[in-house]
Order: sequence, then structure tokens, then C-alpha cells
Amino acid sequence: MSDTVLQAAIWLSFIFFATAIGSSLTFIFTDKFISKFFSALSGFAVGIMLAASVWSLLIPSIENSAFSGALRVAEANLGFILGGAFMIAISFVSDRKKEEERSFSRLFIAITTHNIPEGLAVGFAFGAAAAGSITLAAAIAVAFGIGVQNVPEGAAVSLSSRRVLSKKKAFVFGAVSGVVEPIAGFIGFFFAETVSFMLPCFMSFAAGAMVFASVVDLLPDSLSSGKIKTGVGVMLGFALMMSLDVLLG
Repeated sequence: MSDTVLQAAIWLSFIFFATAIGSSLTFIFTDKFISKFFSALSGFAVGIMLAASVWSLLIPSIENSAFSGALRVAEANLGFILGGAFMIAISFVSDRKKEEERSFSRLFIAITTHNIPEGLAVGFAFGAAAAGSITLAAAIAVAFGIGVQNVPEGAAVSLSSRRVLSKKKAFVFGAVSGVVEPIAGFIGFFFAETVSFMLPCFMSFAAGAMVFASVVDLLPDSLSSGKIKTGVGVMLGFALMMSLDVLLG
């Protein structure tokens, strides 16, 4: 048990640092580069978020549901709609902020919300390994897959926030969005049997928040800066995230 706890701590730290590595990409790109390729970078972030919503969240939500048939689809739809409604509520709460700041706030909340079920999934995996339900190698594989996926997600937050934040602040916010993963992971590890039934709901809820934020907060500004570049960015981001999810998922 103690060995499994140590392994869980190591790999939960890994998935956080993977997000931080992705966020650090903001230091590579100059303000001039960000301005010139903003539409492509924002489109790239949209593609990543949309693919993650489908392959990392919605499909696993349906597959892991305790229900069967139409009920499990209904459960996923309910969580998805509630996630979007949650982001609309956030919009009203932050209504006094400038539009760019409001958009970034919603994006940050959406990415952070999406990281909670991913952290829970890693925690559940190590909890199952401690109970002997799966091998430790299988739990490590889950953590490794999510960690690799976190690199482009961290980049999506930091790069898309450069219009309203400095490089350092963009990095901090990108990294902080991943802090919830190890926290949720330890909750998942120690309460695997108690809260595992909630994971499908968390996943579909996070997917709804992600889709809302990407379409409402990233896509309009990106399209207004360049439709072709945005389209190329979305395609590349979607293809990359889909490939990572399928190959490592």
C-alpha cells in the first residue's frame, strides 16, 4: 500500500509538471509572434479543447457510466448541458470585467474544471492498483497518458491568455490550472470506491464547460483575426489532441 501511495504521489506530480511544461511555452514565443499568429494559436487551442472534450471526457463519460442504453447518453447530455450552464452563470458573475478579461476568466475556469475529472481518474487508477483490481503498470500508463495530454492543454491556456497577461502571469495561470489535478487525484485515490460513481458526471460537465469556453471565448476573436489561420489551427490542434487521446488513452 505504501509503495502504491508513493507511486501515486510521483505520478500525480508528473501530470501537474506536464501542464507547467506546456505553460512554459509562453516564454518561447515573442509578443510580435503572438500578435502575428494569434488566430492560428487560438484556433490551435480551440482544436485541443474540442478534441479533449470528446475523447478525454464525453466518450469516457458514456463508457464508464453505471447506466446502460439511452440512460447513459442522457446522463452525459445532462452533465454536458449543466457544464455549459455553469459557464453562462460565470459570465453573469464576471459581467463587470472587460470582455477580454471575462473571456480569459471563463477559459481558465473551463480548463481547471476539466482537470478535476482527469486527476480523479488517475487517483482511481492507483486506488484500484492498491486494492489489487488492476496492476500498478496499468495505473502508471493512465497517468502517463494524461500527463502527455496535459502539455498541449497547458500551452493552450498560457498562449491564448497573452493578450491580457504578461508572459510570467500567463505561465502562472497555465500552471495553476493544473494544480487541481494532484488534489483531485489524492481524493480519488483514498475515496476511489466512494466517489467513483460521480466521475462520468464530472467528465461530461467538464466537457460542456470546455466546449462553451472554446466556442464563446476563443473562436470569435480568432476568426476576426484570420479565418484561414484559425481553421488551420483548429485542425492541427484537434488532430494532435485526438491522436494523443487515442494512442495514450
